[in-house]
Amino acid sequence: MEKRENQRVMLTKRLMKESLTRLLEKESIHKISIRALCEEAGVNRSTFYKYYGSQYDVLQEMEEELIANVRDALEKDEETTEREMLMAVCACFERDMPSVRVLLGNNVDPHFAEHLFSMAKIQKMIQERLGDRYDDQQCRYIYVFLVNGTYRLVQEWMLADEKRPFSEIVFLLEKLIDSICGE
Repeated sequence: MEKRENQRVMLTKRLMKESLTRLLEKESIHKISIRALCEEAGVNRSTFYKYYGSQYDVLQEMEEELIANVRDALEKDEETTEREMLMAVCACFERDMPSVRVLLGNNVDPHFAEHLFSMAKIQKMIQERLGDRYDDQQCRYIYVFLVNGTYRLVQEWMLADEKRPFSEIVFLLEKLIDSICGE
């Protein structure tokens, strides 16, 4: 019985996320009501409130899942090269394109980019590239620049009508990182 209940919860949550994704393709999160979200999902409002407090909670859960997926993609192999890390992240984004597009295009969390790219593996890679050429504060500035620049570049790529292959985006990111961090 518990397995069936867990499947029901997972299905309900998936329906809510898919519905929010569809609604976010047309409207800002601020204009989406719980009523509209529940109607789109075919879920009773009392069921919605059993799992979420607001549409923002659904969005936050979607963000957390994306961050966990990126983290999992990066931590599969300890000896991952920078190129493989970038390819893994872009492949992760491409796998769930509709959700990622709305998350990158409708984000209300001003720190989402940093949360998305603040994994220890990424920080370590940047720190190793910068070496001891910069003091701690300068390294932090460069890190913030790289994280936010990468986020915006990926955001532009994901939201483009004619999307280029992610291998091109990885190549461009590598060149930019090399220019900024030195090679």
